[in-house]
Amino acid sequence: MSLSSSSLEQLFIDNLIGVDPNQKRLRYLKNQQQDTGNRQMLEVERKALEARQSGENAKKIFLDFTQAHLHDEVAQELMQRLSSIEVVSSSLFDLGPNFPALLDALSAKAVTLNQLDPLISNVDWLKEDVLRLVNQPRYRNKTSSGNLVKDIKTALRFLGVEALQSLVPVYAFRHCIPHSTEPFVQFKVKIWDYSLATAIAARAIADSQGLNGFVAFCAAMFQTMGHMVVIRNYLRSYAQVKRTELLRARDARDTELTDALEALDADAGFLSSSIEEFAGIISADLIARWQLKRMPLAAILDQIADQTALSSCMDLTRAVKQADTYVQVKFLIQEQRLDVEEANKALNDAGIHNEMRKMLAGLDLKKLSFE
Repeated sequence: MSLSSSSLEQLFIDNLIGVDPNQKRLRYLKNQQQDTGNRQMLEVERKALEARQSGENAKKIFLDFTQAHLHDEVAQELMQRLSSIEVVSSSLFDLGPNFPALLDALSAKAVTLNQLDPLISNVDWLKEDVLRLVNQPRYRNKTSSGNLVKDIKTALRFLGVEALQSLVPVYAFRHCIPHSTEPFVQFKVKIWDYSLATAIAARAIADSQGLNGFVAFCAAMFQTMGHMVVIRNYLRSYAQVKRTELLRARDARDTELTDALEALDADAGFLSSSIEEFAGIISADLIARWQLKRMPLAAILDQIADQTALSSCMDLTRAVKQADTYVQVKFLIQEQRLDVEEANKALNDAGIHNEMRKMLAGLDLKKLSFE
């Protein structure tokens, strides 16, 4: 069986969201236009169905019709939201105006703790995170008194530059994970596991090729920011449209439509196709707004969003794409969603040959190692 990179991506996103492969799926369709006669069509379709069928089967088909028509309007609302960079930016935790300068500084080969001290002090949420970390028992035991560390300069000495190069992007990403992704409860855990694993793998590939491992780590970590923007805005769009339609159905005393709407929930297939459609370009747009002076993150994420061929993309982009493919394949095999033949084909197509596979297989992709 041949598995293209795009179908691997869709299969992985399906797994990330929890799409039932046996269920008929709704998809986000490009240039989807709202049918102004949707509500009238619901009534016509319902009567036609009732004339031909009865019982549970008719109810199931009516539910499917209702969900599909609901998503005609959801698609319009979602597109409107995602077309606004202000809405997109406000969908995530605000990392602050001083965060990009810190990332740039961390990418330099000869950066010192004295240079990082004022930069970290200017990012309030990060300063709190770092102090919270070094006041855990494993660090406090290293001090002669065991007292709480309140000074960021002292805290940074406990950690060192190399640890900060892992911690800063990881803490930033964790702050951006939505608090709730109901009904897709596994998304928060899976997006974290996936992003961290890809970042660790990308850094290892970059380091092995003499590239900047920190840049590869950040690009791999932040490439899924768009996933979180899409899921948050889809859930908000769905809730808003469903609430409006419920009010209309109740006002019309349409108990059958009211019951159908109340029985429905957000659709995994529609969300998955929306992430595939929009997430890559949103991640690239968000990172471009950081206006990094030293790190080529925006260029890397642009090439990922554009699906630039491996033979044509920058070396760092290739490292991130290879890490991405390796982690997706590894996770899908674990979930029994990919067989060995498909896995080998995907790895070979990404240029991940035996030597690189052995190197990646020796990594712990579940946690940072900086001590």
